[in-house]
Amino acid sequence: MKKNIKKLILLLISFVFLYFVFVNLDIKELIHIIKRFNILYIPLLCLSIITSLSLRGLCFKQLISKTAKISLFDAALLCITGAALNVVLPARAGDIFRAYYFGQKYKINKIKVFGTVMLERIFDIIVIFCLLCSGVFIYHENQIAMNLCILAGIILIAGVAFAIITYKYNKTDKICGFIEAKSRNLPFAELTKNLINFINKLCNSFFAGFEVIDSPKRILYALFASFGIWFFECMNFLIVIYGFGYNIHWSVTIFIISFIALACMIPSTSIFIGPYQLAVITAFSIYNINKETALAISFVEQAIVTLTTAFIAFLFMLKNNISYKELKEDIEEEIEE
Repeated sequence: MKKNIKKLILLLISFVFLYFVFVNLDIKELIHIIKRFNILYIPLLCLSIITSLSLRGLCFKQLISKTAKISLFDAALLCITGAALNVVLPARAGDIFRAYYFGQKYKINKIKVFGTVMLERIFDIIVIFCLLCSGVFIYHENQIAMNLCILAGIILIAGVAFAIITYKYNKTDKICGFIEAKSRNLPFAELTKNLINFINKLCNSFFAGFEVIDSPKRILYALFASFGIWFFECMNFLIVIYGFGYNIHWSVTIFIISFIALACMIPSTSIFIGPYQLAVITAFSIYNINKETALAISFVEQAIVTLTTAFIAFLFMLKNNISYKELKEDIEEEIEE
């Protein structure tokens, strides 16, 4: 029952966004524009997608290096599979899969691995902010872009501060010990004590995933890889734009990626239906590009990304005898816990 309510809420969120996507939309014009896409650009787009996801594997390899050794090939496949699951399952289940699978295979605490994955997301925020700043510098007269830049800056500062403070000055033992001492005379003291100990263990495991912070060299490598990831993410859209025959300034891709990154934080159904499309439409509107064109580019790019990552993820799961049905159930249990 609880699971069905969650699905219903996510569905309603997607429908709200889809309303704004399709309101006043010329469907015939949309179909006409989609038909104009040059399929000869697909191989180049697939190569860009795979390069981006492989660089994410390199970033993850560097961040997890103090915990366990993993080959670049395996890290890339793991990240590609995680990306595919992020597309087909809600709640960014692909990130949970990475922690779940890596923890099982290398006999490491899954919460610790998840902490490393979250550190990787902080790196994403840093790079997106840098891209956004460069975009605002190029296209500075737009107030929407400047406001978005300020919002991203706030998120960036908070994220970096959280990562550093929680790892360097982790006080969960003292905080949990203080709460436990104060709750000894309360009803259900034993239950409260067990709960506090569980939370304390969970937090310590999560923050342990930030241990790469002590290695500036690996941090630099990971940051470099992260810049590469988002460079090719921008390239994906630029290739699709050229595939439609449009000669649009490359800076438009910066705003597309920035808006999508923020939109994907919004809970929604699989494939980020609704927020994703509205984010692309909003980004293109900065350049006074109509909704039909923006939506056509969004549909084609998302479809090819989804199919490419899903195919590689399928091969990975086949090679490792992973059942999608069982994996989905395991991940849903992890999310609910």
